Amino acid sequence: MGKKGYKMGVHRTLMGDAALAPALPETRWFNEENLWGLLERYRSVILKPSGGTGGYGVIQVTALGDGRLEVRFGPRRQVFINQKAALTRIKQGMQHRTLYLVQQRISLIEVGGCPVDIRVMVQRKKGSPWQVTGHLAKVAGQGYIVTNIARSGGKVLPVHRAITLSSAKGISPNRAVRDLCDTALRAAQRLGRFSPRSLIAGFDMGVDRKGKVWIIEANPKPALSLFLKLKDKSMYRRIISFPRGYG
Repeated sequence: MGKKGYKMGVHRTLMGDAALAPALPETRWFNEENLWGLLERYRSVILKPSGGTGGYGVIQVTALGDGRLEVRFGPRRQVFINQKAALTRIKQGMQHRTLYLVQQRISLIEVGGCPVDIRVMVQRKKGSPWQVTGHLAKVAGQGYIVTNIARSGGKVLPVHRAITLSSAKGISPNRAVRDLCDTALRAAQRLGRFSPRSLIAGFDMGVDRKGKVWIIEANPKPALSLFLKLKDKSMYRRIISFPRGYG
């Protein structure tokens, strides 16, 4: 799959597994019809470059009622009175990058009012099965919609700790971590069928306020340095004990 269409390619590959499909937010190529259709269905959507990384270029659009729309770029919020005005601003924010996705926005758990997503690392050694080697929670910086730590000034936490601190009550941290790991492992196995030389995948995942696990996107070259930010360095040591890249 081409670099610019990577995220959609991964999404379609994972959608081919009936067990993974319920964990994938509805995702389409960006155009006006898809934007307004998904916005009507979900009330809030995320727009992102199909080949982008690091949370760059991510836009959130939310229907406020009475035809008004809120558009968010990073910490900036603007409210528009109609679709035409909002669309003009959205296209300005895209800066002529044509391959954008529009995706159902997940109501992620929050810590201190900031959204949280989960990085799950899955790796294998040549000729051996996939294994989950680490996981952590990324908490967005205040006012940001993306959890990319460098971009938003956020922080990392152990996953159990983030779920315990979150505003969503009644979620079992142990069960959530088990579901995250099981889902990420199955996703790596699915992607590995189409990329048999790949030895590593970093999944950005989410837990919604009802405890359901979601796959937001996959990274074929995930940064490992986030795991050095955890007080316990055992996951980092485990991760670097595996080969990275392609076998």
